[in-house]
Amino acid sequence: MEREFQHVFWPAVEAPFSGPARLTVEEVEDAGLLEVLQAPGAGFGHWRVLSQLLAPGAPFIFREPLGQSREVKIALSGLFGRFVIRAYLTRYMDLQFFAHVVPKEVVLNQRLNLQVAKKSGGDLPDWIAAPADLANIVVAEAKGSHDPASPDRWEWKPLKRAWDQANRIRVESGQQSLSVKRIAGVARWGVNQGIPSIPWIAVRDPLEEGEVSDPEVEGAAFVGIARHHIANLIEPLGHAELAASLRLLTSARTSRDEGVLMDDALRQVESAEEVTDRSDDLRGQLIGGIVSRAGPLGTATAPVA
Repeated sequence: MEREFQHVFWPAVEAPFSGPARLTVEEVEDAGLLEVLQAPGAGFGHWRVLSQLLAPGAPFIFREPLGQSREVKIALSGLFGRFVIRAYLTRYMDLQFFAHVVPKEVVLNQRLNLQVAKKSGGDLPDWIAAPADLANIVVAEAKGSHDPASPDRWEWKPLKRAWDQANRIRVESGQQSLSVKRIAGVARWGVNQGIPSIPWIAVRDPLEEGEVSDPEVEGAAFVGIARHHIANLIEPLGHAELAASLRLLTSARTSRDEGVLMDDALRQVESAEEVTDRSDDLRGQLIGGIVSRAGPLGTATAPVA
């Protein structure tokens, strides 16, 4: 079942759709699972609890407020908001690769001096991301809110805070910046009885032109983002050596080093234990893993439902 958020997008002419934003509970839970699994320091997590928390009907409204104290509301709003905005970006902006932004510089390609660098102090945005068609490099920040005011302009306080955060990094090659889309998204919750009563998703998404126009540099940025995304995903699934090889590829300083590291990564792929998938949608051998709360299981044969 799809759930609805009221939706506002700046600039309005760039909105990817009209009307309310619709997401299924499963999409939000899948985004939450990926986000927790890929987060630095997290080995395993799941978020299959939303159906029990939501009130009947189409709007994305919780049965009861998320906690009683302000501290709990802030914490849970932030967590759910991150999941919802990731699901929104996946469905409506077609973002497929999400590399987490960490306090230290994120190197995308050392040979081309290509990295994610801080522009100013303060909390950093959540992701450096890219869509499936590799059309844009995206810097994205997600927030959740229980602010009772509705977003009638982009200066709405929660969205303004997210936008400020999205502007604290830049993607650069040497001293020159690359073009990026900066996306700030806020999911505002609704509750069945109480305030706020209407759920919203508010997004700001302008394109920022950069100074670099070299196709090799732009292509390397997408590859670097994809390598970090995959490394962060497969490491908790039991493929630590392959994840390390992918990260080392981003730090190669010469073409020769890159070739050596690529060969090592390919050997890791060939030797990786695979998951046998027998579903109707996808059949064959996949690099992955079966993970329990205690960590990756030794067997890689998925049970047949």
